[in-house]
Amino acid sequence: MIDWGPWAEFAARSAATAFIVVFAGLAASRLGPKIGGVVIGLPIVLAPGFFFMMREHPADFVAASAAGAIHSLAATQVFLGAFIVASTRLGAWDATAAAIAAWCVVAMPLAFVPHDPLVGTGVFALATLAARKVGGTFLTILPQPPAPARWRLMVLRGLAAGLLVGGVTFAASRLGASIAGLLIAFPVGFCVILLSLRLDHGPDLAARTAHAGLLGVMSLVGFCLALALLSLPIGKWPAFGIALAVSVAITLALSSLARPRPT
Repeated sequence: MIDWGPWAEFAARSAATAFIVVFAGLAASRLGPKIGGVVIGLPIVLAPGFFFMMREHPADFVAASAAGAIHSLAATQVFLGAFIVASTRLGAWDATAAAIAAWCVVAMPLAFVPHDPLVGTGVFALATLAARKVGGTFLTILPQPPAPARWRLMVLRGLAAGLLVGGVTFAASRLGASIAGLLIAFPVGFCVILLSLRLDHGPDLAARTAHAGLLGVMSLVGFCLALALLSLPIGKWPAFGIALAVSVAITLALSSLARPRPT
């Protein structure tokens, strides 16, 4: 008899990733890169991964994985900064490959250090400040008008990203808490979204979305920090609910700040 449980988990994780890739890509192309970059920070990829992990592992494993994910998100800021710089000098695929390489250089050593969530948050803050300062110097001065979305390509790329994340997060919980957190927070959604924007709309829109995404990732850190700090004191499921609320609140606040003001 076939056990459909693992396949249902894989499908849910894949569908969640595909949704956020398509939705964030649409937001960036229609509403502008500032809103698109912030929307990417919603934990629609991380939350399903941790949800299914929590069904299989105790609270201490979940807390340790969330702490590891915070360190991985610090490497994500390096990924975004490297993409901004590389996108102005390289083609779409080469710029994405360079950003992934930058993530690996930073994330791999962080996988083997103690994963204190507060220390990880501090490292994330430093990485964010540095990436925004460096990346901001490579942005063009004039904003670009909203670009039309190419639905067929966007959906296909979203499905591809969903399959990749489904496989990675499905295997992550079987590799230990530190590696699980590292892999679950790998920026595959950013890879697909920024690559799609770079191919379809050029380097400016992709770079601006990546620069806004540096703030959007704060929502993911809020989610992981709440999960890491609260899973043991109050239980993993109440902590999961609070983590989701914190993440959505951060995204709404950032979206309000990014919305154009009437003159």
